[in-house]
Amino acid sequence: MMDLQKIYEKLLSKFVVDNWWPADSQFEIMVGAILTQQTTWEKVEEVIKKMKAQDLLNIETLASIDQEKLERIIMPVGFYRQKAERIKCLAAYLQNHYNSDPSLLLSKPLDEARNELLTIKGIGKETADAILLYAGHKGTFVAAKYCCRILMRTGLIRTDKYDDVKNFVEQNIPPDPKIYARLYALLVQLSKTHCRNKPQCQGCPLEDGCSFNQSKGK
Repeated sequence: MMDLQKIYEKLLSKFVVDNWWPADSQFEIMVGAILTQQTTWEKVEEVIKKMKAQDLLNIETLASIDQEKLERIIMPVGFYRQKAERIKCLAAYLQNHYNSDPSLLLSKPLDEARNELLTIKGIGKETADAILLYAGHKGTFVAAKYCCRILMRTGLIRTDKYDDVKNFVEQNIPPDPKIYARLYALLVQLSKTHCRNKPQCQGCPLEDGCSFNQSKGK
C-alpha cells in the first residue's frame, strides 16, 4: 500500500495542475466556492464569466442586487436560489463587518477565520476550507467527496467523514498551502480521469498500489 506522500508524488508526475483556481480577486474565489457546490467547474466558469461581463463581482453590488436577478444569472450552476441567497449573505457580511475587504477576514489566524466563515449562512466546512486554502493561502485541506473516495479505494482510510479525512491528510502532509492546493487538485483530476463513481483502473497512475484495484484480481 502506498502512503499519502507517495500518492502525491505519483499524481504530480502524471498531471499538471498549476493555476488550478484562476481568479482576479479573493472575493471571486469566495463566490466561486459557493457556486461550485454540487456542480461542475465548467458551469461555474460560465457563470463567473457572465458575472464579470456584467461587472457583478463586486461586494457592494452583490450585497444590494435583487436576488431574483442574481438567480437568473447563476441559474446554470443549479440550486441557484440557495446559492444566490448565500452569495448575498456573504457579500453583506463582508460589507458590514470588513468594509468590503475580504483580506481582513482571511488574514486572521486559520482557526479563527474558519470558525467565522462557518457562521455565514450557506458556508459549510468544505466551502470554508476551499476559501481559506485558495483565497487565504492557509494550510487547511479540502476533504471533498472525490478525495475521500480515492483515499478509501487506495486503502489509506476507512471512513468518508469530512473531519476524519481532513485530519488524516493534515497529519500526514505538512501544512503547506501550496502542497494542499496541489494535492486537492491532483485528486480531483484523478477522479475525473480514472477514479470515477465507476472506476477506470486501467492506466491509473495509482493502480499498482491501490487496494481496490488489487482486490479485483482476487
